[in-house]
Amino acid sequence: MNKSTFFSTLLFLCITQLTFGQVSDSSVFKTSSGRNPSWILYRNNNQQLYKTITNEAFKLLEERSEKVSKLQTREDWQAYRKELFPRFFEGVSKFKKTPLNAKITGTIKKENYKIEKIIFESHPNFFVTGCLYIPKKHEKPAATVIYVSGHSSLAFRSPTYQNIILNLVNKGFIVFAFDPIGQGERLQYVNRETNKSDIGGPTTEHSYAGVQTLLTGTSLSSYFIWDGVRAIDYLATRKEVDLKRLGITGRSGGGTQTALIAAYDSRIYAAAPECYTTNFKRLLQSIGPQDAEQNPYNAIKKGFDFPDYFHFRAPKPTLIITTTHDFFSQQGARETFAEAQKSYAAFGYPENIQKVEDFGVHESTKKNREAMYAFFQKYLNNPGDNSDSVMTVFPEEELWVTKTGQVGTSLKSETVFSLNEKYFSKKEVPRNELQQTIKTISGVNLDYKLTAGVFTGKIPGDKFTIEKYFLENNKDEFALPVWVIKPNHTKTTKFLVWLNPEGKTELLKNPVFGQFIDKGYTIISADLPETGELKNDNFKGDGFVKNVPFNYTFGANLIGKSIPAIRAEALDLLMQFVEKQNSKHVKIDALIEKEMSSAFLHYTAFKNPFSKVVLVSPLSSNETLIHKKMYNTKLAFSVVPGSVGYYDFKDLVSLLPQKMVKIVNPLTGEKSTEPTETDESPIIDFLNN
Repeated sequence: MNKSTFFSTLLFLCITQLTFGQVSDSSVFKTSSGRNPSWILYRNNNQQLYKTITNEAFKLLEERSEKVSKLQTREDWQAYRKELFPRFFEGVSKFKKTPLNAKITGTIKKENYKIEKIIFESHPNFFVTGCLYIPKKHEKPAATVIYVSGHSSLAFRSPTYQNIILNLVNKGFIVFAFDPIGQGERLQYVNRETNKSDIGGPTTEHSYAGVQTLLTGTSLSSYFIWDGVRAIDYLATRKEVDLKRLGITGRSGGGTQTALIAAYDSRIYAAAPECYTTNFKRLLQSIGPQDAEQNPYNAIKKGFDFPDYFHFRAPKPTLIITTTHDFFSQQGARETFAEAQKSYAAFGYPENIQKVEDFGVHESTKKNREAMYAFFQKYLNNPGDNSDSVMTVFPEEELWVTKTGQVGTSLKSETVFSLNEKYFSKKEVPRNELQQTIKTISGVNLDYKLTAGVFTGKIPGDKFTIEKYFLENNKDEFALPVWVIKPNHTKTTKFLVWLNPEGKTELLKNPVFGQFIDKGYTIISADLPETGELKNDNFKGDGFVKNVPFNYTFGANLIGKSIPAIRAEALDLLMQFVEKQNSKHVKIDALIEKEMSSAFLHYTAFKNPFSKVVLVSPLSSNETLIHKKMYNTKLAFSVVPGSVGYYDFKDLVSLLPQKMVKIVNPLTGEKSTEPTETDESPIIDFLNN
């Protein structure tokens, strides 16, 4: 931009800001009535994205419930499992059993037991660390319990978990406790100097790695399951272990692992997930989708809900351990238990599915621990006293399996990132199948119908006037905030649909804005889901990474949709409004900035009302996000889970006529999304020629 243009633009912005300071609020939901807000019904309109996700989830869950309600006999349940099991666990099927290369790196001997420090490879060079607790007096072979840890950075070395493990050992059980991915000695983003995570705590480690697995069409849960499968394979090599009397338990994130591993591997005879069981309806109504491993790829879309963890196992013994005030909904746990009883009854063992509930929050209570001990004592045939005792626990360092306390700084280890790269493969999609592939994977469905464009006021300016609207739709899910910006002294010659990832107000800060007004453009912009007035700053969750709300990504993934698809559907609503505004049938151009390009291209893959399109700083290759360990989270948020390997940015662009598209300053997954110096003159020239 030359100096003359720069200073005239700067002057224009100064005048604009001065004028705007004297008028009503820029929100489309506020008028000059003095009431705040004016439109009571849309007070929580910024929850639109979550509402869209949950509405679809509840519909799918209702369809599943109707199907399950018709299952009566043993044969019905067997057929149901045969259909659902391979679909739900599809992501695990690509893993192959390779040599464990197990080693004992150290031994701790106590008066009544010994601890062997174990390391094995669940994938080649992907190390799993754990401790095998062997009572001095035990049956040969002995009943064994696998202990999986919740979201503690110490993993099983947490004093709370150690106390449970040592109580089990004291009762004659062999216990194998191993570190989950991203916890204990298995940090995926370990800093070699500090020996700490470069990305954050356990849930952040999980979510950051989990997003990359989602992009390739699988889930971090598959890696968690496979670690459990290989842990069982290791126990099968130990003569002390009676594999016919094998149990598994864990709390919180350990409850997740217990449910997943026990549902998948039939060698687990008795399972006791603690403080995790609920159902998807109550989960989504309360705390929402949690970190990555708790959200298997397209789970709800595939017909899965929490009771299926137990239907898969029926009639093997299962104890659901809960507390009344857990953040995992107790109502959901009760409903899941009630449904699980039906399959167990059909198999002839209604007593094998049990539930214990104690007063408490997200915690392990004495009553629940003692119920768990008694459960394993009964079903693993190892009777004895089930009372809970206070045990002497070990300092963290004493239970280290590696020299440094981290696999990443002790060994040359693979990570989920590097494994995801290795398992990744591209699929050739024929040109005539590209649109259907995009629709299937992204979940885009352009079925919103505009019912009203509600005018809510004007913001006058010296050179232009902003008309404020919100758009209502036939699903009554949300109101889409829209600005129509009209030049005051120039006849409208074209429409410009302009989208910015920060929302419609950002347009006024762009130096090229004034030039569009001078050239007679009527500019129309909307806040697409999770931008501008539809951004929910109060939404929180343990899937946030670098302030990017991947909890939305995980929720959309569960229902077989994506953030770009949901935004594309909102854009379709906007374009219906634009068509109504365009009574003189002038040409419609588009200026799409940064992450908005993904939603825009998922819309134009099916509808294209535009004359010319400029994409500014788009992510030019989605695949780059899986090839860089420390990828850009902001960019990843706008990529469709499962799409990498099937279609990319260039494929979406190819569906538009080549001469109508100009790409300016394209980004890769390695580049920042921060604004870079852009010459605006080619944009103006392209759109005006």
